[in-house]
Amino acid sequence: MPTLGFGTFMLKGEKLKEVLDYALFLGYRHIDTAASYENEEEIGQVLSDRVNAGRLNRKDIFITTKVPCTHLKKADVIESAQSSLAKLKTSYVDMLLVHHPWGFIIKENNEMQFEHVDLLETWQGFSTLFKSQKAHSIGVSNFTLGQIDSILKSSDVPPANVQLECHAYFLQNKLKAFCDEHHIAVSAYAPLGAPNRPAPHVQNNENLLEDPLIKEIAKNYKKTPAQVLLNFLLCRGFVVLPKSANKDRIKENLDVLNWTMTTKDYDKIASLDKGIRFFRFLFMRGHPDFFEEEDF
Repeated sequence: MPTLGFGTFMLKGEKLKEVLDYALFLGYRHIDTAASYENEEEIGQVLSDRVNAGRLNRKDIFITTKVPCTHLKKADVIESAQSSLAKLKTSYVDMLLVHHPWGFIIKENNEMQFEHVDLLETWQGFSTLFKSQKAHSIGVSNFTLGQIDSILKSSDVPPANVQLECHAYFLQNKLKAFCDEHHIAVSAYAPLGAPNRPAPHVQNNENLLEDPLIKEIAKNYKKTPAQVLLNFLLCRGFVVLPKSANKDRIKENLDVLNWTMTTKDYDKIASLDKGIRFFRFLFMRGHPDFFEEEDF
């Protein structure tokens, strides 16, 4: 799995096609999407166009997509994955993740109704896709340590990847140590603090990119705050998934792989941990599988 990915959350349509094509031109080779982002068709079109033009080989691209909360039953998992493959115009994805462990149903009036689905049943569907090579690797996102451990203890196919929110204000030390112990790769979404996150997730005004320490360190290295934050997570052994629709920032985000900060500066950034989660999913309160007080 390439350690730097191109996040596509909230990107759609012609704008997504434009910036994704530019990212691939620059050298990005890891694309992170999800069925619920409703942009797999655009991604599939860009990739197909490049492959057909001889400018890209499918084997050189790492595609991650995710099965939504509405498809956690085994049969629904397989249906969702097959739909994603068709939209992405590929016979397999490199990584397939359970997007969230909180099942729900969308009723006719568009209201959301919580639904408990045994996550071991969900994982059976994922294991089937893995064994049939429709997904070359499988994993989870937004799962607690206990939920991950339950899968490890019950299945002969362990998760290869855990994707979770992680940044300098929310270090996820406990989950990272657990995943390292079990040889599970960890991907960080919102590595820059998600300054443009959707309104339902805005519960505070903290702006990680404006943190005085981050700006000071960035100035010393002649880098941007975003580059410093990404480099910090890479030093911690994370895969990072920044998202941007700005071509200058897309290019800047790629320039994080060929330099490292000093141990002193690394420790300064590590001291910023405030336990601040920007994506709190408060609308899931009351769900039997939502554990707000646990890291996920």
